[in-house]
Amino acid sequence: MFDNTSTSSGIIYSERYLNGEASLKPTGRDKEIHAIRDGLRPLIKRNTPETLLIHGTPGTGKTMCVNHVFDALATETSVKTIQINCWQYSTRSALLTELLIQLGYPAPRKGKPVDELLSKLREWLQKNRSVAVSLDEFDQLKEKTEVAYDLHMLSQQTENKLGLIVTSNLPPDEIMLDSRSWSRLNCRTIEFEPYTATQLEKILQDAVEQTFKPGTVSNEVIETIAEQVADNTGDCRQAFEQLLQAGHRAMRQGTREVTEQDLTEVDD
Repeated sequence: MFDNTSTSSGIIYSERYLNGEASLKPTGRDKEIHAIRDGLRPLIKRNTPETLLIHGTPGTGKTMCVNHVFDALATETSVKTIQINCWQYSTRSALLTELLIQLGYPAPRKGKPVDELLSKLREWLQKNRSVAVSLDEFDQLKEKTEVAYDLHMLSQQTENKLGLIVTSNLPPDEIMLDSRSWSRLNCRTIEFEPYTATQLEKILQDAVEQTFKPGTVSNEVIETIAEQVADNTGDCRQAFEQLLQAGHRAMRQGTREVTEQDLTEVDD
């Protein structure tokens, strides 16, 4: 009943890169990656880094680029890296508690005072090593100013330093963090523009190589998706979704390649 050979053409051998389970190497973001790297570089010698605010519309590679830099930081240096999503941990105490857990502390009891959480974080920095912390979806955090200032002050109070990256879909003036706070945090902004058609073509070509059997997706299909998405949002996740849906349709039809007709059906 579930024999794939009887129900589909089998042109897809892995969906991991299109459904978000795995990440491709960043494309067209060298400038942004270098800016993130340079902002965090002082951590290697236990110097105070810049606080980085990374912003841009969804699907522009913000988290992927942070992950890319963090992977290099973790493998090439002694700096510890931690990533927290503010959708999941949206309050000051919840976020600080999760940070402690990721640093290896037992889960603190609920309702523990913020001062105690910060004391534990300070203790970890004093005894261990520098750490880079990425707060994804920062605009969803309820106490942005307090958390940003908490982490900034920790880095001022210990020999090992804490580097902070906050990532947001909103521009700085819509995040509701007052200008004086940005100044105190020595904050540097890095904007991610929507992907162009040329960038999306390269991203899709890389994704096709990891997803489809050779020769099953033409350059014309890739170009069409790239142009449509670039004209609309520049969101690479939308491009991935269109490509995956077209691939599924081709498989249901039992054909051996994805055609522009499959894209038309997706649009309909």
